[in-house]
Amino acid sequence: MIKRKYKGIAVFGAPGSGKTTIAKLFLASFLDAKYIEAFNTVINPAASIKEKLSENESGFIQQINKLYGKKIKQKIDREEARNFFSHLKNRYSSSVIAKTIIHIHQKTFSKKFIVIAGIRGYKNSTHFKKNGYLVVYLKTPDKHLSVRVSKRESFSQKEAEKERQIEERLFSTNKVEKIAHISFNTAVTIKKEIVNQIKALVEAVECKKCVNVSTNMSSTIEKSGLCDVCERYEKNFSKEHLRKELEFLLSLRSSGRGKYDAMVGISGGKDSTATLHEAKRMGFTPLAFSLDTRYYPKHIFQRAKQVAKQLDVDYEKIDARKYMRPVDRICFEKTADLYDERDSLELKEKFRKWYVEGRRHYSAKCQHKIPFIRTCQLCRRLVIRSYYGEAQKHGVGVIILGINEWAGLSQDGESKKFVFSATRKLQPFKNKPPVYIVHLPFLLQRTIKDTEKILRKLGWKIPRGERLIESNANSCLFAKAAENKARRMLGFHPDATRLAREVTVGFISKKQAKLALEKIHNCNKSVRQVLREAKII
Repeated sequence: MIKRKYKGIAVFGAPGSGKTTIAKLFLASFLDAKYIEAFNTVINPAASIKEKLSENESGFIQQINKLYGKKIKQKIDREEARNFFSHLKNRYSSSVIAKTIIHIHQKTFSKKFIVIAGIRGYKNSTHFKKNGYLVVYLKTPDKHLSVRVSKRESFSQKEAEKERQIEERLFSTNKVEKIAHISFNTAVTIKKEIVNQIKALVEAVECKKCVNVSTNMSSTIEKSGLCDVCERYEKNFSKEHLRKELEFLLSLRSSGRGKYDAMVGISGGKDSTATLHEAKRMGFTPLAFSLDTRYYPKHIFQRAKQVAKQLDVDYEKIDARKYMRPVDRICFEKTADLYDERDSLELKEKFRKWYVEGRRHYSAKCQHKIPFIRTCQLCRRLVIRSYYGEAQKHGVGVIILGINEWAGLSQDGESKKFVFSATRKLQPFKNKPPVYIVHLPFLLQRTIKDTEKILRKLGWKIPRGERLIESNANSCLFAKAAENKARRMLGFHPDATRLAREVTVGFISKKQAKLALEKIHNCNKSVRQVLREAKII
């Protein structure tokens, strides 16, 4: 039996955003779930024994656990509840409500899936997320909130707006959007669609090895509990094939027609830094290079140049836009158009359709004029042609990259076995020599720990504010601008497939991939703004 990905759902939002309504609608469509309301479960019971509360947090949690399910005669009003929440937060911790609910869940009905409503506070949301609960954020325009609260509480709209401001100052609920697994604008998305999207996430099953989930149209979870990719990899992967590819790579040393015999793509990040070091150690005389699409952060090129200098390797920054065809510009424009559209059920269906189409049409030769949901698939059409063109220009036959998974996957015609290759041959013109693309970490069967050892020797440190494992949005403004909307419309992270492959091959752990996918990259620019500033559209 494949376990659910989440232990429960915690619904957050400002007063009037519809938290309780959404929670109860979800319960109606998911009959085996248990409902937990923060006021009735924690706040009101705690207020009933206010004078007897424990001095420490663990004692408090035990006290409330004993009161769970018992009838509390006294019921405090809205303002008292808010003040008492602040009292508990100051006395214990800002996540005390989440800790208490999780404790009750574990001790009283651990096998049940729970739906939590009436919960507030940014720290509570982060604690739920950290402990395996799906965090949902309901975002509602302020004017809508004021109208809803004034009707519900018989306030004037002015009083309702004041109430909203007090709540936000106390609980920082708006910050929850930054870490929530999924968020909805309740003024735009209808309740039924919100429930359907939450249900799809809850019912999703996850590969027991990697981070692929059943909500991803490109992934199938097999009876074994593995996704189709992991199962294929476990049955077909051959170290002997990689040994032959390594012999071939080493045979290309001193094969250049000029000063260099290889080119190594670098960003100055962990993978490319270790790869450039390894290429030199293997005996290559490489040219380090970075492709500039004008939507990569500027600090990448400064960092890459410093790494190349430290390793005593020549470096070039190459404008990749010169390899862009008219058809590519049309695809960028169509992509911007799609990301400009307002969230809706129809848009969700478009995203899922074009996600599938993008997987079929990202080839460098492809002439299809379609939008791309995964920005990397569109970028790849440009990058592959850049690799070939620059290799020919510099007289080298191999480009070495720090990509941690296979370069190619093919099926042998006779044996029907799948071949996971670290090397890909590019030869778009029969009258010109081929160029080989090599994913060095995969070829050498490196792990993140191996990379860390190399980086320690080199004195390389993680840049401030970054993690060792990140999604592509960390180093690409195009991906960053698209990430949150793509995740919202698809129901899974757009970079999940790539990170899943790094787990499949054993480069990183499933836990490391999950942490990378959970990080929220907020962007103050739209996809269109990023592409316009890059002078692509």
